[in-house]
Amino acid sequence: MPDALIQPLTVGSRVVVRHLLEDGARATDTVGVLVERGPQHLRVRSDRGEESIRVDAVVAAKEVPARVWRLASFLRRARIAVLDLDGVLRDFDASGERTRNERELGLPREGLPELAFSLPQAGQMVVGKTTYAAWVRALTARLLELGHPEPLVAQVVQGWQRDRGTPVAATVELVDDLRAKGTPVFVFTNGTDRVPAELEQIGLGRLVPSLLNTHDLGAAKPDPQAYAAAHVEISRRLGREVSPAEVRFTDDRPANVEAARAFGWQAQVFRRPA
Repeated sequence: MPDALIQPLTVGSRVVVRHLLEDGARATDTVGVLVERGPQHLRVRSDRGEESIRVDAVVAAKEVPARVWRLASFLRRARIAVLDLDGVLRDFDASGERTRNERELGLPREGLPELAFSLPQAGQMVVGKTTYAAWVRALTARLLELGHPEPLVAQVVQGWQRDRGTPVAATVELVDDLRAKGTPVFVFTNGTDRVPAELEQIGLGRLVPSLLNTHDLGAAKPDPQAYAAAHVEISRRLGREVSPAEVRFTDDRPANVEAARAFGWQAQVFRRPA
């Protein structure tokens, strides 16, 4: 019976799935975008994040109309649109390899990025004081210092280097639409010296000329100097003095959004369409 309930559901559609809780006595509804429909589990991206639902626990399921993507409406009214990169235009770990490696390391989900970005070299890298290669060497050394076996560390680091991200289709489509309509679009990232090559690698090379990379600017979000430097660069590229009020910005980190507002940009925290 559950198989028959989920067969009409289309991956990418907005759905409501009623399913039994672990005790089997109560049910709850999960509403969001259907990310995966497998023989044993559904994955639904809701406001609470991605949820895995056992197919045999499904009581009822149906597609529902998509909600208006308010962020898209916000950016479509922009004279100049500025978007963050990671978590907005690209995601990581689409294959699940990093999550599997984290389990082998005894780390929680997202534990590897947390460890990597806690290294001093990470902060230096995003302001142009060191390189991605030096950061990876530091990550390798740190994992070895923590007592992990060398073959496992090599596996983890190689997987980290292979994963250069996957485009977030809805945001990329929005950016392409804005550009087609003549809206200047910029990508403002706390980035590395590798970002231009990475964008080429994942099929987003057309955005390289739009990059505002803090590795080149010398200050990183949410430092006010990063916004000032990015704004100067926007004005330079557009060949005119740009008022801060002309810029509409989105980022998945609230602190970066607050800093943008303090600088004078209009800004909203990034939310995916649901």
